[in-house]
Amino acid sequence: MNETSKPKDPIMGAYEEWKASRNDETSSKLLAALDGQIGTALHTFAGGMEDHLKLRAQTMALKAAETYDPKKGMHLKSYVYQQLQPLQREYGKRVNAVKLPERQLLDRRTLDRAELEFEEANGRPPSSAELADYTSIPIKRIADIRANKPQVAESRTLDPITGDTMNVVESNPEEIWGDYVYGSLGATDQRIYEMLTGYAGSKTFSKSEIARRLKISPAAVSQRINRIASMLEEGLNLERQ
Repeated sequence: MNETSKPKDPIMGAYEEWKASRNDETSSKLLAALDGQIGTALHTFAGGMEDHLKLRAQTMALKAAETYDPKKGMHLKSYVYQQLQPLQREYGKRVNAVKLPERQLLDRRTLDRAELEFEEANGRPPSSAELADYTSIPIKRIADIRANKPQVAESRTLDPITGDTMNVVESNPEEIWGDYVYGSLGATDQRIYEMLTGYAGSKTFSKSEIARRLKISPAAVSQRINRIASMLEEGLNLERQ
């Protein structure tokens, strides 16, 4: 393929058009071309606050385009990503403004980055169990992080026989059985369980949306849901006996 027949780089094409005539229309086209890179930078440098900082990131991207020099050999998308690193400082300012616990913020960023890394490596988002294995953060803690709940100290009491401290945990048989069922499922079924019930703080979706996101048929989703429901019902039947 000769030089003249090579497809034009859409990012550089938008950049050249913007460079020739800077106005609202060409700026919008350039930002649209850079949207993927801006999104990646937001997720990496300001995970959890992407929506709040998107306008700021777009402004920074246009400023980066003003100082970009193609002759130096770096592609514009790489240069923009590099110039968006200060988003970390902006993220810190916003975080301090809402005064969320530092540990929770660190855990939230760890979760966001881990989910991105896992999806890039496996071509699909992780289940909460896989995310827990990947990050060493317990599933229950993941649910609290997703719900923006502060981490609280576990209540403790003394064992009357040994005198050692022990955790006081109110056990819910249905919840315990649900945890057991979830842990016995494969990764795809775990994701279905999460998206249907909101397990571990996950967002819930309709069956058709679950099928779309997991790239399987709605019939397959229904079949898997019925199997999971049977497993859950089994535990309730045991409890009644």
